[in-house]
Amino acid sequence: MSEYLSLWSQLGTDAAPALPVGWVMRLGLSLGWALVLALLGAALTYRLPLALRRALALALALWTLVPGQKSPDYWLGLAFHAPSLSAMLVSLWLLRRLLFPVPIVSWRRSVAVANGWWLMAAVGLGYALLLDAFALLPVQIYSWGFSPALVLGLMALSLLPWVLRGKTTVAAGPEIWVAPLALLMFAATRLPSGNLWDALLDPWLWSALHIALLRALYQRWRR
Repeated sequence: MSEYLSLWSQLGTDAAPALPVGWVMRLGLSLGWALVLALLGAALTYRLPLALRRALALALALWTLVPGQKSPDYWLGLAFHAPSLSAMLVSLWLLRRLLFPVPIVSWRRSVAVANGWWLMAAVGLGYALLLDAFALLPVQIYSWGFSPALVLGLMALSLLPWVLRGKTTVAAGPEIWVAPLALLMFAATRLPSGNLWDALLDPWLWSALHIALLRALYQRWRR
């Protein structure tokens, strides 16, 4: 019982959180928005020739390197801070598929056993954090994101899809590797804010997960 009480106290600790170094935070901000803007440009011009899509994506990414208020990440950072590490990884994965298409196994065929459940868990986490933001929960979930104990617990949980996936040779989709890789990156850099929840989820990614979940439920209903 004392071990459980000790873990709970670590989750609710008021100790000073470990924050990212200033230049690392600035680099993460620029890199995050560079990936998001490049993906947006590539997705909106997917009907254009591949060379034009690559040029536009590169131009949008390099735009974030412009110093000062002429850079889009300056204004996006003021409005939305930085994308989550999960959003950066998903953006990088989608950019590879859009700009460097090769005959690979479709994401739809990468059937992880817990795919639907993990989508629901991510969407549910977003709602819990939203309720916490309005102080509608009896506990402060967001403050747990500064606890080192939570990183270890979620890392173990994020590896469950690998265990459930077994020895299948089907290509692994982002639902398998994004969470554990984002957790490792967070442990090394503390990006984007020093809070674990900000590394795993952001409002834009959360909105996209709603669409992915509805699509997954619709496809399962059609079977």
